Amino acid sequence: MPIITLLILLLMFITPIISVMTVMLRFSEIKRTANWPQITGEVTDVRLLQTGKEYQPSLDIAYTVDSQAYNSRLHPVSKTGQAKGSKKWAREFSLQFKPGTAVPVYYDPSRPKRATLHPQQMGVNDSRLQITSGIMILLSVGIHLLGARGLIGTYLNLTGSSVMVTMFISTLVTVLLGAAFGLLIQEMRQVRT
Repeated sequence: MPIITLLILLLMFITPIISVMTVMLRFSEIKRTANWPQITGEVTDVRLLQTGKEYQPSLDIAYTVDSQAYNSRLHPVSKTGQAKGSKKWAREFSLQFKPGTAVPVYYDPSRPKRATLHPQQMGVNDSRLQITSGIMILLSVGIHLLGARGLIGTYLNLTGSSVMVTMFISTLVTVLLGAAFGLLIQEMRQVRT
């Protein structure tokens, strides 16, 4: 079996597994943040971060959990959901977060250093996340189907509907394997916390 065939075989199985696992773990993490406890933190520093032509306020926030002090760099989101914009917008938006301002902070109880200002900003209903996840899974399944078609036709000498059935079964098993690995990792994370 030539090396290129082995690479295609590896790519066609690994890509969908990793894609499904990544999507499952991301959605699981998002659901967990919705239940993070809230405390009051204090803004210690405000700066503007530039990404290309857009600017984003960045806040250094101090907060205490169980008598342990933490500092996190967090990025606020406006009430309309905007996180980045023009320099003028970012400056005006950041004016409400002067050093010494009290802000609500949501933290991960298992790792209090992880915090956010807006747990809903990580929502499962975020259309960008849904679109990105869908595209990632579709592309990886497409890669799998292309690789499966070539390998099945070449090495199994199948023709006609047998190729289609084998491709479908192979793809289904690969996606289910990715889901199983995702569930296993979620279980391992829950046991650890």
